[in-house]
Amino acid sequence: MTSNSSYTEVMTRQNEIVRRSVGLDYGRYALGALAFDYERLLADTGHDLESVRAVQAATAVGNTPLVELRNVTELVRDMSAPGKGARVFVNDEAANPSGSFKDRRASLSVAEASRRGCPGVAAATSGNYGAAVASQAAKAGLPCIVVQEAFDSRGIAQPEIAEKTRACEAYGAEVIRLSVGPELFYVFLQVLEDTGFFNASLYSPFSILGIETLGHELAMQTREQTGRFPDMVIATHAGGGNVTGTARGLLAAGATETAVVAASVDLSG
Repeated sequence: MTSNSSYTEVMTRQNEIVRRSVGLDYGRYALGALAFDYERLLADTGHDLESVRAVQAATAVGNTPLVELRNVTELVRDMSAPGKGARVFVNDEAANPSGSFKDRRASLSVAEASRRGCPGVAAATSGNYGAAVASQAAKAGLPCIVVQEAFDSRGIAQPEIAEKTRACEAYGAEVIRLSVGPELFYVFLQVLEDTGFFNASLYSPFSILGIETLGHELAMQTREQTGRFPDMVIATHAGGGNVTGTARGLLAAGATETAVVAASVDLSG
C-alpha cells in the first residue's frame, strides 16, 4: 500500500483518487448545496444508448429474453374483476454472461478502462456485481481486483458472499475480503491509488448508462409481443441505479406513459 496510508490521510485524498480512477470530477456537476447536474454528468461520459448497445453486443451482454408467465397471467385474471388482470412478463437477466443484470453495469466500465489503456479494473462489492466485473474484465484481458464485505462483526464469513467470492476467482479476479464497515471504502481507495486501475464503481455514470439498454429492450420487446409499450415495469431497487437506468431506457424508447415501480427488500427487521 502507499506510504501515506493511514485512514485519515487516505480519506483526505479520496476526491482526487476517485477523480483519477474514473476520469470525472464530480465537483464540476454540483449546483449549490444539494442540486446536481445529472444529465451533463452522463453526457460527459461520451456515450449514448447506441454506443452502449454496441459495447454490450461485443461481449454478449443484453438482448435477454422477455418471457410471458402464462400461468401467472391466468391466475391474476381469475382473481381480478371482469375485464381486469394484466399480462405478466419477466425479463430473464440470468441469460447474461455472469448470470445477472449486473453485466450491463460492468460492461461499459470495463470497455472504458480498455479504451483508456488502464492497467486493470477494480470494484468494491459483496454480490453479483463483482462477478460481472470479473467476467467482463476476463473478456477484455484486463486484471481485476474485487474488494468484498465478506465477514460480519464476529469475523464469520457469510455463505452467500463466499459463493460470489468463488465466482469472482473463477473468472480470474483477485478478491480482497474484509469485514462490514468503513474499512471497505478505505481499502478500495488504497487499491485504486496503488494500482492505477479504473474505478468500475457500481454507481458511476458508466454503470448507470449500462442499465439503460435494459429499459429500452423491455419497451421494444413488449411492444413487439403485445403491440404496445408496458403499462408498468417493476424493477429491483437497492442503491437506485437499476431503477434509474431502466426508467431512462424506457423514456429513450418512447415509453413515456409506462409506470416504473421500485421493489425493495424490507430491512426494517
